[in-house]
Amino acid sequence: MKLLYESQADAQRAISRTISAYPLHTSGVVSAHKFPALVKKFCEEYEVDISPAARQHRKRTKRCSTRLIAAEIPGEKIRFVLLVTEHGSGTVKEKEMLVSARKKRLRWGDYVLMYKTRTRRHGGGSRWTWCMTKEVERDNANYLHALAQSAAKKNDVARLRSFVDTLTRRPMHSGVRIQTQKMMRRAMSVWRKHSDKPWPSIRPDDLPFFSSYKSNARK
Repeated sequence: MKLLYESQADAQRAISRTISAYPLHTSGVVSAHKFPALVKKFCEEYEVDISPAARQHRKRTKRCSTRLIAAEIPGEKIRFVLLVTEHGSGTVKEKEMLVSARKKRLRWGDYVLMYKTRTRRHGGGSRWTWCMTKEVERDNANYLHALAQSAAKKNDVARLRSFVDTLTRRPMHSGVRIQTQKMMRRAMSVWRKHSDKPWPSIRPDDLPFFSSYKSNARK
């Protein structure tokens, strides 16, 4: 059972794929040296490491199941999310302050997990995806807007390109990609008002997709 993922982006994707079946959650951050003790506790008390067959048995006997998903963050710390199935009883529901992702959004740093409807152009339907928080999206959009205007007027695109590169290094979950496209289109509109030269950076439709990201995890 995967518990500690190689990157925050990889952990986020694991969460988005799991949240439909395990919508109850609690989360936190611990020092890296304390994480093994946390894992031991969760394994002993909540059985986060059991096999798929054991999870099916718990379901048949009307007991809940749990998942632990974690990743390192700067500062020698570990951010973790404990996910729990909605139906069934269990010790975890007695000991932990659990909330539903359908009622209170799960947050991971600059990102929040949201249930979004996909446009027909992108296949339709609905799915869980990560988005930048409103505050982070607003701050990035405003800064990019200012950089585009300044770069167009002064014909100095170095800072603009550098910031766009920073944006594109974010994990391009579909929600993040849509947000980034929106702020880039706004910046391009500002650029065209002040310059007759081509947009000097990557175009919104050419942003990378997160689907090509390879999953890795440590036990």
